[in-house]
Amino acid sequence: MSEAVHSSLKTAAKGTALVFAGMIASQALWFVTRLLLVRNLSKEELGIYTLLVAIIGIVSLLASLGLWEGSTRYISIFLGQGKKDDVETIQRASLKIGAIAGSVTCVCIFLLSGVLSKYVFYKPELSLPFMVMSFFIPAYVMALVLASILRGYGIISPKVYFMDIGQTFFFLVLICLIFLFGLSFISIIYAYVISMIAACALIAYFGYRRAGIRPFVLRGGEAYVRELLKFSVPLLSADIMFVIFRSADTLMLGRYGTAEEVGVYGVSVSLAAFLILPLVALDAVYLPIAGELFAKKQSSDLARTYQVLTKWGFSLTLPIFFILFFFPEMTITFLFGERFGDSVLPLRILSLGYLFNVFLGASGTLLLVLGLSKVLMKVSAAGAVLNILLNYFLIKHLGLGIKGAAVSSMVSFSAISAGYSFVLYRHSGIHPIAASYLKPVIGSAVIGALIYAAAKSLPLDFWMLPFYFFLYICGYIATLFITRSIDKEDVFLIEQVLKRAGINPEVARKVIGRIYKGK
Repeated sequence: MSEAVHSSLKTAAKGTALVFAGMIASQALWFVTRLLLVRNLSKEELGIYTLLVAIIGIVSLLASLGLWEGSTRYISIFLGQGKKDDVETIQRASLKIGAIAGSVTCVCIFLLSGVLSKYVFYKPELSLPFMVMSFFIPAYVMALVLASILRGYGIISPKVYFMDIGQTFFFLVLICLIFLFGLSFISIIYAYVISMIAACALIAYFGYRRAGIRPFVLRGGEAYVRELLKFSVPLLSADIMFVIFRSADTLMLGRYGTAEEVGVYGVSVSLAAFLILPLVALDAVYLPIAGELFAKKQSSDLARTYQVLTKWGFSLTLPIFFILFFFPEMTITFLFGERFGDSVLPLRILSLGYLFNVFLGASGTLLLVLGLSKVLMKVSAAGAVLNILLNYFLIKHLGLGIKGAAVSSMVSFSAISAGYSFVLYRHSGIHPIAASYLKPVIGSAVIGALIYAAAKSLPLDFWMLPFYFFLYICGYIATLFITRSIDKEDVFLIEQVLKRAGINPEVARKVIGRIYKGK
């Protein structure tokens, strides 16, 4: 194992552990929030909230102009090349673009709120919530730009602490107060906006104290504004693709279905989202690492790091998939109640699509690092069009409702992931597929099917899920040993994770070293 791979995996283990833990905490908070909303709002109110959040999510992402990826890439590469002056210029350019784009988009949504609610979604009651939610946009964009700048330095914690956890926590606290005092539905929208403003203020303060970033000083940076936009804007298609696969089906249901269907489908989406947490955590950490390796022209180390991290990202996803795919009825009924039983089949369909995406890894991130943002844009745009067309056909013309929305997302999500991986392989020869990756995957599928078959013969009790979950994890670990699928880089990564958890990895190292060749 080369020194570059050694260093990269050590950084990735540290960063991914932080991001993944933060995302787990964030998702747990969001989940509690979702439970409170589901249990205290009518299906129609829940549908309006879900629809509004989906719309504003896409608009906010558009306003960010791809700076989350572009700023990080340029800063990480310039740092690897020792160009500190260029780093400062990129920071100024990013902040200036973000401030202007966020403010202009906010004004446009505020002024067009009546038109959008009445003539696009045929729901006049959305007008006031649209106006309130418009102020979410500039706060989100500036927070994201600041986080991307810090990410370029390899500082991941502000995004985790302030945006992923902080905003969610603030929103949850405000939601509890709203329900406690019996405030109106519009108060929830105000709470959503206020929570993001608070997160933006905290990350701005952190950036100033830690890296001297002054978010309100927008002078300078002109030299890189055009170049940054030229690279970042095409990345919007990739970012929008992600949001479309999370939101387009919701928007189409809102357009051609009922608010109740949107609320029911939102339950499936909120659960399926847990499957992509490892991949999102890996993306956040891997981009600056890959950018530095690329700047130093260490292509073999770049490929090997990608393979190892993809393998373990997928390994973390499999246990979540096992629960959501094989036991969706028990999970949904226990958490949300029997009235959301229609979410079962969409959850299974979405789980398959999300799992396939995680299986192929962060191929889109590598395309970005290699400078193939335009190719990324074309593949993402094709997938977005496919998603919209499938939703239109399945929801409106075939009347499949939430089932059609789930199928649309699964097919288009898988097509995009396959497209990314194909382009990456054609351009660089990099791919994650190896015997040490496939053998435990096949073995874990067999184990999952056997556990499910045994569970079907027993009473379906939710409290048995932890036992099934434990059995599956033990079975997957056993397949790693039986198929001899742990390489020396895997051992090193396990050691780093154990160290981060405060556990002495010496015993694990000796056991694995006696079993696996080359150790």
